[in-house]
Amino acid sequence: MLLKLLVTLVVLATATFALSESESASATTFPDPLPLTGPFFFVHDPSLVQRESDGKYFLFTTHDKAGIITATNLEGPWTEVGSILPNNSTIQLPGRDDIWAPDVSFHHDQYYAYYAVSTFGSQNSAIGLATSRTMEPGTWVDHGLVFNSTTGDAFNAIDPNLSIDEKGKPVLSFGSFWDDIFQLSLTDNLTAVTSAPIGVSFNSTLPNPEEGAFIWKHDEFYYLFISSGLCCGFNASALPPPGNEYKVFVGRSHSARGPFLDKDGVDMRQTGGTLVLGSHGNVYAPGGQVIFTDRKTGKDVFVYHYVPAIDSPAPFDDEFSSLGLNGIDWSSGWPVLTEL
Repeated sequence: MLLKLLVTLVVLATATFALSESESASATTFPDPLPLTGPFFFVHDPSLVQRESDGKYFLFTTHDKAGIITATNLEGPWTEVGSILPNNSTIQLPGRDDIWAPDVSFHHDQYYAYYAVSTFGSQNSAIGLATSRTMEPGTWVDHGLVFNSTTGDAFNAIDPNLSIDEKGKPVLSFGSFWDDIFQLSLTDNLTAVTSAPIGVSFNSTLPNPEEGAFIWKHDEFYYLFISSGLCCGFNASALPPPGNEYKVFVGRSHSARGPFLDKDGVDMRQTGGTLVLGSHGNVYAPGGQVIFTDRKTGKDVFVYHYVPAIDSPAPFDDEFSSLGLNGIDWSSGWPVLTEL
């Protein structure tokens, strides 16, 4: 999600993020994302889903009232076709006209889109839900509030992600800053919470910059991916120290509810996390990550946004935030990104 605490930018620019320092982005080679065809389109906090009926790709993004972008091939061309909530969210909070971080998945013969309503620096935030049978614009029904946070809570109700645990029960991961990443249990119909929030990832390096949690099951493990660092608002002439910008870390567990440990066995609740993706080449501050399995190839695809550092009308300007797509090699038991 776009950075919530603008007042902490100075701190972020001087803090050293502690997660897996031995695997710093500067010492790691990352593959380039898949080249895309067609005109530029803004993407931030992407969610990418392949429609069950015909394999068409639907990409959802922050802003544009949860913008919808479609394609018949992963490399494009991609076309902006509308929004999930063109008439705003029914949640009566500031930001209801500027939807953040839609998380879309298929359950019970329809598509569920969890989304966030908030404003910069505010803890008065909410997670809402909309559903559709086809994902096309004009077909989404807004069900409104699922969960909210208020000033003084240990958490912030943004960046939702639905997963199904090892017992077949739904769990909603969410959060950013304010003690970082939390989880809630949901009712079987996915519309309401049934538990208090429980913390699953925490970075002790002030100001605790973790957000964008996403859980993916591969073989016997559940992998928790998080984004950490400064995501946006960059000044090309005064960038943060290398490594303090957005990047992606992961931990894994035999349960979707944790505890999640990194490659070195460090608990993610204790500043653990193994680096998956950092800045390289034209890719700066990558994050907002999800995974989907492309039914055309059978391959898992790593989906994220990044700020172009070179190939852009305005390098390092997050208004040109772009879509990144890579393959994943799971052979080591940990996600290693590859070219598609």
